[in-house]
Amino acid sequence: MTTQPSRHTAEGLPWRALLLLSGAAFATVTTELLPASLLLQLSDGLDVTPATAGGLVGAWALTIAVASIPLTRLTARVPRRRLLPVILVLLALATTGTALAPSYEWALTSRITAAVAHGLFWSLLVPTVATLVPPARIGRAVSVVLAGPAMASIVGIPLGATAGAALGWRVSFAALAALLALAALGIRTLPLSDAPPQAVRQEGRDPALWTVLGVALAGGLVITGHFVLYTYIAPLLHQFGGYDNATSGILLFVFGAAGVVGTVGAGPLSDRFPRRALGGVGAAFAGSAASLLLLDLHLAVAVVVIAGWGLLIGLLPPVFQMHLLRIASPGREATSGAIGITVLNLGIATGASIGGAVLDNWRADALPAVAATVIAIATVGLVVDGLRSQRTAGGAPTANAVPDGDDPASAAPPDRSAAEAAGARS
Repeated sequence: MTTQPSRHTAEGLPWRALLLLSGAAFATVTTELLPASLLLQLSDGLDVTPATAGGLVGAWALTIAVASIPLTRLTARVPRRRLLPVILVLLALATTGTALAPSYEWALTSRITAAVAHGLFWSLLVPTVATLVPPARIGRAVSVVLAGPAMASIVGIPLGATAGAALGWRVSFAALAALLALAALGIRTLPLSDAPPQAVRQEGRDPALWTVLGVALAGGLVITGHFVLYTYIAPLLHQFGGYDNATSGILLFVFGAAGVVGTVGAGPLSDRFPRRALGGVGAAFAGSAASLLLLDLHLAVAVVVIAGWGLLIGLLPPVFQMHLLRIASPGREATSGAIGITVLNLGIATGASIGGAVLDNWRADALPAVAATVIAIATVGLVVDGLRSQRTAGGAPTANAVPDGDDPASAAPPDRSAAEAAGARS
């Protein structure tokens, strides 16, 4: 028997399901990012150097890049309502392992295990959200879910770091493990699609594969440019901007708050301009990166350019993931999501490496120019893709397509058979 998710019309969204998924995403991203803010405590507790402790961060990104696509294909026939809670339980157990780690090797093994689960969860998250709403509301639904990870940077990480400083880093990881377990219980109650194996079997060559790969690589380059800057935001603010710790803290808060605003606005933007939104965000991002060259002019200028940067990194992930979902072949949305997660994590690692080389060979004031150049190159590809898909818009639409410029609220919902097919495919 197949359990189908409920489809909602333009009048509303399935808020309970979206908020539970958003809470789970918040917990997973907090788990991902927390070690960076507790690096010194981890190095002391595990009796390793800070550089070695940084391997807990690098190993996470590398594991996701390697494991996401094969694991997504391997689990394609497992119903989402069963698979997602199991993934979260595995994340909770692995995070418990980190909290109890008696050695660095133990902690590294638990983090790699957690990264495997995290990569699979994020490969499935957006395609799962797409089964809960009509195509014209997917962007809004995704932006609600991705508000959770945006909040992780301004709520989860500071709370975890504060608890770690006051009570020890093991307490922070134990609390996250408990939160992940609660998220698993909540997700288990949702009526997610329970597609039979034959509904997800795909034969032959994927006709959209090269398009998905091209867009994913361009999006990964934008993330590369972002992490050229973000990995070294401390020297950017201190050495180039000349701001002290207190002022830098305020600017970081502005960055995080603007990111939440961007995430909230990503849904309507993506729904309104499904083909052109990603290229537009990329172009604005290139300009924003270049504007960081003005950081040292005045604090008011710094607030404006930092807010613009935060707004755009809030916009980018939802718009990017929604674009990949819309150009994916029917039934291959999860694989498309896995490709996106893979290139994003490769972009994180590449951006950190490029930024480090820039900092070693020049100074922090060179970071914005390098980042803007990388993002501008990526934007050319994204704009070309948007123009190409606009020209072919007269062809047969995909299951998730909404014409650019159409009002999503007035878009006709899919008929019953189309909605059921979409739910079965996912």
